[in-house]
Amino acid sequence: MRALLLVLMCVLPVPALALSCLAPSVERSFAQFDAAEETYVVVHGRLTLDEKKLPKNLGLDRKPPRLTILPGRLRGSSLTKAGFVLPFDQELSLEVSCIGPWCGSARNGEDALAFVRKDADGYALAISPCGGAVFGNPKPEMLKQVRTCLRTGTCTAD
Repeated sequence: MRALLLVLMCVLPVPALALSCLAPSVERSFAQFDAAEETYVVVHGRLTLDEKKLPKNLGLDRKPPRLTILPGRLRGSSLTKAGFVLPFDQELSLEVSCIGPWCGSARNGEDALAFVRKDADGYALAISPCGGAVFGNPKPEMLKQVRTCLRTGTCTAD
């Protein structure tokens, strides 16, 4: 009887674990980072990093580190009321976080819209599994919306 119970436990489906996140939007991100105590810069540019140093989304039997910090660079333009016109070319710390087996990720050389934190000793970009601080390959509408957010001072998500 115990053997049958063990076999049944092994073959019956188990509920899948999933990470539940609110879908990121540039409007929500702008409002969040605009209200933050820290200083943030909105940058559109090319993100470079060593993808091999990113934490891997591991199976449920292994836990990746909660935070991995690695160097990166962001080259492009930062947002002003006139648009993305102020040159930005900075090294930054990529703060890649994991929640359980799910980790944030980014791609080397990807066009990005990023909300970059300005610290006393440089710049940092938080990359979480739920997103929100960096948008890969942003659509023109996203860039237009974040410009509107800065110009009008109001930004609401749909």
